[in-house]
Amino acid sequence: MTLLRNNLALADALRDLSRRRIGPFPDPPEIAAMPAPVPGSYLGAWRRRLLETPVSRDERSHVFWLQTPHWHADLRIPDGRPDFSGISRISQCDDAQLAWLARQQGFYGLTQVDGDICTWHRQMDFQPANGSRDIGRMALDGDRLTETGVEVDYLEKWERLPHSRGGTAALELVWEAGRQPARPTWLLVAGDCFMYLRGRTHPLPRATDLSRLIARTQPTRAQILDWLDVEISFGYRKGPSPWRIEYSTLPFREATYFSRPGAIQRLGYQIAVEGRNERRWKILDWSLGISL
Repeated sequence: MTLLRNNLALADALRDLSRRRIGPFPDPPEIAAMPAPVPGSYLGAWRRRLLETPVSRDERSHVFWLQTPHWHADLRIPDGRPDFSGISRISQCDDAQLAWLARQQGFYGLTQVDGDICTWHRQMDFQPANGSRDIGRMALDGDRLTETGVEVDYLEKWERLPHSRGGTAALELVWEAGRQPARPTWLLVAGDCFMYLRGRTHPLPRATDLSRLIARTQPTRAQILDWLDVEISFGYRKGPSPWRIEYSTLPFREATYFSRPGAIQRLGYQIAVEGRNERRWKILDWSLGISL
């Protein structure tokens, strides 16, 4: 009973903390109201098998999209990654490796579905904002999905990953190692799959893309490292290597472990605690058991 009272007191304190705006992070997307939950047929983790545009065709990039009832995470690692052997932190990358990292894509935000039209309202983006919207027309067929651009000419074919259904969660980090997080951070889960995202403290200047932004502004190496130090990672929380990161915008994070089974415990309706209060998460979506 004492433990229950302590947990309730902690939950109250964390609930107050989770209502605050933390740090000088980018503003959330301008939406009049929280969109309705997406249809259940959207839930899960999807892997892109094909991208076609008027000038290109891509079947080799590693692209993942994870969807919860309200929130999405997206990771896009282009083909042709250079060798990152021996690299354990981004400051060890040479200029060619940094130039390749700048080509990656990924984002996080709210998903809005109206009929067969899906809009991704990006709250965090690896690439700079360029004024375009992300809207697709969706044709679902079981675990296969075809997406065609509404405002941009493209076609993408997706397949839902096995074992990515059966409950979802979306969490926002509010406390880590005794302090508020230095960067906006999220964890999304769909079935056995997870995506972890750690963004920037400040949004990038507007530009067509990050490579052109670097070429145009000629920032210092320290600024380039800061712009590229964004983690979007995908992995599996179950199986022979639970919580192992398989793909990441930071190559040296691959084959490392994000957490351990059962470490993230739900505490009431709004808060989840990881470890011995090492990390505290605000619950945005949750339809799983009491722990991850």
